[in-house]
Amino acid sequence: MFSVIDRTYQLLKNQEVDGFDIYCVKKTGFSVDVKDGKIEKTRTSNVCGVAIRVLVSGRLGFSYTTETSDEGLRIAVECAMENAKISSPDEYVFSSPASTTYTLTFSEDKNTYLNIDKEKKIEKALIVDEVAREQTSKVKKVRKISYSDGLLEVFYANSLGNSFNYSTASYSLYAYVVAEDLGESQSGWDIQTTRYFNRLLPELVAKESVENAVALLGAKPIRTRRIPVIFKNVVFAELLSAMIPAFLGDSVVKKKSMFADKLGYEIASHVVNIYDDPTSSEGTGSVPFDDEGTPTRKKALIERGVLKTFLTDLFYALKLQVEPTGNGIRSGISSPPKPGITNLVLERGALDLKELVQTPEEVILITDAMGLHTVNPVSGEFSVGISGLFYKDGKLVQPISGMTVAGNLRELLLGINQVGKDVKWLYNVASPSVLVKSLTVSGI
Repeated sequence: MFSVIDRTYQLLKNQEVDGFDIYCVKKTGFSVDVKDGKIEKTRTSNVCGVAIRVLVSGRLGFSYTTETSDEGLRIAVECAMENAKISSPDEYVFSSPASTTYTLTFSEDKNTYLNIDKEKKIEKALIVDEVAREQTSKVKKVRKISYSDGLLEVFYANSLGNSFNYSTASYSLYAYVVAEDLGESQSGWDIQTTRYFNRLLPELVAKESVENAVALLGAKPIRTRRIPVIFKNVVFAELLSAMIPAFLGDSVVKKKSMFADKLGYEIASHVVNIYDDPTSSEGTGSVPFDDEGTPTRKKALIERGVLKTFLTDLFYALKLQVEPTGNGIRSGISSPPKPGITNLVLERGALDLKELVQTPEEVILITDAMGLHTVNPVSGEFSVGISGLFYKDGKLVQPISGMTVAGNLRELLLGINQVGKDVKWLYNVASPSVLVKSLTVSGI
């Protein structure tokens, strides 16, 4: 990949440009699906490509290619130059050389990843399948068991002399099962994501998915009411994911963030601390530099309930007249960088889930939510289908399903009473369970 960077750099040096950058990635991945104790499907992927940005008279041109021959790179450079001619002039800058605040170190380096035997990976998925079936006779179907991993290698260079490279690996296990009893069926799932192969826990993933399914057997709706609500860790992690656009600089500039005019104001309960943390040892978004060469660092989005910052790349930092936060993120080589998260982390509290359940007189524990992608990051309005467990005086009354919870994210954040300590990672988003003082749940 260093050769790709060098050959592209030489081509760009001969162009009449005010500046340029080169982003080169190589992705290697493996996945396996298991069904009925047998391997159903395996997939191996290898993708290599380069993205180019050029600045010509205040106009930015972008192109990318997966053809890294000399001819392929020459065409990509020409396309970037042509695209600059038809783009609108604006303020653009490239990153200058700067050292990062930390070193990305972990056991799963490139060589470690490449030396993990494929059979060991398949074995992880087979264990999930086997253990899920052994838990209870109520498990009638194991609909999906999957293992997946990936190695990402990044190489970057620009016309200001900024250059770096790093690699990072990630691994995941997923289980989706169906429990049946007395003619009724309920589904349950669980997922584990990590940057360390030896930290994958297939037995735990199997047990959690089965417990989630069995716990809902006999579920039915209760009457509509205002009631304290606990969002289980994985559910609140999904909700945090839906909130991400509200924290991004481009959303602020475009007036598409519900927090656009709230910087420095209290937007959540004082127990809420949310960080963008590229230094996490577990989050799959941990990186020493963002995708346009700015060093990354941990920064508070919400601290003791107060909105502290928005996440920006170089372009939107200029628009907002702030320092860039190191959050220029590319979804792939086909997309230029724009504001995004590295790892979004809700800081853990002091209570475990059992203690959260015992806190209010009545409470609904939401263990699954449907439609979280429909949450509106501009207005904050949401209405999603839920299933879970209804508790009174700390004791389970009944499982629930066929209900919805609705409200506004502003109300929800300000209404958080307690934050648990049971942190769950959902790729690059981490959350413990949270207790909200009161929300409207609709049933019968």
